[in-house]
Amino acid sequence: MKVGIIGVGNIGSIIADLLIEKGHELHLVNRHIEKIRKYEGRANTYLDIEKLPEVDILFLCVKPQDALQALKKIPHSHNRILVSTVAGLTINEISSYVGEGVVRIMPNIPISIGKGVIGISYDEKALIEEKKVEELLLPFGKLVEVNEHLFPAVTALSGSGPAFVFVIIESLVDAGMKLGLSYEVAMNLVLETMKGSAELLQHEAKHPGELRHIVTSPAGTTIEGIYSLEQQGLRGILMKTIFDTYKRALELQED
Repeated sequence: MKVGIIGVGNIGSIIADLLIEKGHELHLVNRHIEKIRKYEGRANTYLDIEKLPEVDILFLCVKPQDALQALKKIPHSHNRILVSTVAGLTINEISSYVGEGVVRIMPNIPISIGKGVIGISYDEKALIEEKKVEELLLPFGKLVEVNEHLFPAVTALSGSGPAFVFVIIESLVDAGMKLGLSYEVAMNLVLETMKGSAELLQHEAKHPGELRHIVTSPAGTTIEGIYSLEQQGLRGILMKTIFDTYKRALELQED
């Protein structure tokens, strides 16, 4: 498939690397030559959007503040689907510039190993071609279709979520080191615990509280830790973190 990507920063470069690996013909645009130099010989590269040839699917992966300027330079096409990763930019806003079928996605960085989750919403004009987009994105991870008005929530929970998970993991590893474990041992214990717990929860399809009670014995070590978490207000901290991120995503959408 012939695919174009405008913007090869963090997310754009991950998408580019995966699609090149899958054998697609890539056409990459970035205004900074150092961003696309590493793709020379593996993909077609351009510094200007106007030089981008006709493609089947075009990804818009620029920063929110650069999006409108980029959209003004994209030529209209009736045979192309535009897939946007831009936070805060609605399908209607994009369509007003390019006039084609638009798909909006919110991926997170684990797509780089095929373990990501991608929130996805379709413009009515793109519905007949949605399978083409889904097939292209499937190797990236799990697709979750959501109504577009919920995209700020998706941004907060899964788009930004890996950063919050990394902070939690870092804190647990530091705690392990304070208790005398080496960094390597602590990291291994934490990662395997996080991964195994998530997979068990997914496998059992139960409420997290049910599995938490299995681990928690009367007057035991786990209930002591749970009591400490509740005293420190961990639930409230995490919920406020997501809500504050959600409010910022709303602000970007309203700018």
